[in-house]
Amino acid sequence: MQGHPRKVLMVVNALLPGGAETQLTHLAEGLARSGHQITLCAINQAFVDTSGLEAAGVRIVSLGASHKIQRLLAVPKLARLARRAEIVHCTIWDASLWGRIAAILARRPVVVADHSTDRSIHTSSKGASRESWVALHNRLLDRFTFATVTCAVSQRPVLLEEGVTPEKIVYIPNGLPLTEMRSTAAATPGRAAVGLPDGVPLVMQVGVFREEKNQAGALEAAAGIRESGLDAHLAFVGDGWTKEEVEARAAELGADWAHFLGRRADVAALLPLADVLVQPSLADAMPLTVMEAMAVGVPVVATAVGDVPSMLAAGGGIVVAPDDRVALETALRELLTDPARRAELGAAGEQIAAGHDSTTMVRSYEDLFEKAAA
Repeated sequence: MQGHPRKVLMVVNALLPGGAETQLTHLAEGLARSGHQITLCAINQAFVDTSGLEAAGVRIVSLGASHKIQRLLAVPKLARLARRAEIVHCTIWDASLWGRIAAILARRPVVVADHSTDRSIHTSSKGASRESWVALHNRLLDRFTFATVTCAVSQRPVLLEEGVTPEKIVYIPNGLPLTEMRSTAAATPGRAAVGLPDGVPLVMQVGVFREEKNQAGALEAAAGIRESGLDAHLAFVGDGWTKEEVEARAAELGADWAHFLGRRADVAALLPLADVLVQPSLADAMPLTVMEAMAVGVPVVATAVGDVPSMLAAGGGIVVAPDDRVALETALRELLTDPARRAELGAAGEQIAAGHDSTTMVRSYEDLFEKAAA
């Protein structure tokens, strides 16, 4: 532990299996194991297993507030939690709104963790755009914010455009518990254990089903690869809003080669089953699944969004233009038919990921929290 043990309230919309929430979990566990008192508050609730967090000493609080009025009514309770802490940490919209309001009421320094390069992905439960509202609340609440953390360099221009003070923007890249991940990956159960066929080229996409994650694009690319005569299969890991649409399209294609594994807690064990990880996002910052695949030696084909080009600049995978089906198909086919190239990129990815251990991320946050507490 660096500095003094601190009491930190970490606020998030809901605990989901998404990348930002997973990164928050790694951070909370790391801080707790370093001796800090961590309370993780889900404004809605936890939709994932929290036993690992609790085993690390993290206190979990769920407010059960899923709608705007409920969230407004929950502010006093959130403010009470903030008063018991020394620092408030908010992850993504709209926890960055309610958490900051609570921190202001409790007179506590607040740190915001932003994970977006494209505000158009922020919508209401009814699908209405929140882009201008997110920008406005960042502009208005920046004066009450000690620091805004970005996990990707590409986020900085977005925040500057919204009026965030340049000196308050702090870059802390995502980190992974590499030793734990690689141990889990080494004990992978094999394809048959999860209903995947052996002996065929396998592409995998991991992530919440949302428009910007573009699972539909991965499905169409896989269909194109199969039309060229390669018996490739595609596995989706995750759940979400657009899953039914992708499943319906798979049914139209008669795609018995598309496998929907649902939400899984054992992603590190599943990744080594794939020959290639595909990440065809239309918008993203620093996709955690890309780094997860690299950490266990799985080559990546990903679109040039956010920090992906710089993540893969030294190897680890192939970068293609967003929403370019032909380029996506070509890159996937190249790797699926070239074991030597896959091995080369996989080894490069492992070396790159070695610089993104979660202990480094935790230390960076400890330094930031010390400054905030002072």
